[in-house]
Amino acid sequence: MERVLAVRLEDADQIRVAVKAEQVGGALVGKEDIVARLSSVTRPIQQLGHELLQAVKAAGPDAATVEIGCSLAIEQGQLIALIGKGTGEASINITLEWRRQPTPAG
Repeated sequence: MERVLAVRLEDADQIRVAVKAEQVGGALVGKEDIVARLSSVTRPIQQLGHELLQAVKAAGPDAATVEIGCSLAIEQGQLIALIGKGTGEASINITLEWRRQPTPAG
C-alpha cells in the first residue's frame, strides 16, 4: 500500500512523496501524519555513494558508472531509503571500463 507523505527540504519547502506503508499485525505502519526530512534519505545515500566511489577508485578503471536503485518507505515513523528490503535483492549496478593503452612502436 502506498501513501503520500510531506517531505521537508533543507530550505523549508515541502514536496509530496509516494511511499510504501506496510501492514504489521492489525495496524498500518506510518498511518499517522508525518513530515519527514529528505536529508534522512539523502545522507545515507551520500555515504553509500562515497564508499562505492572509494572502491571504484581502488579498482582504477578509466571510466565507471554506478547506478543505485532505491525506493522510499516509512519505518518506525521515519522516511527511509530501501535498497533491496522486502525482495532481498539489492539494486546496485557498477560498470567499470579499462581502455587498452597502445604499446610504443619499436
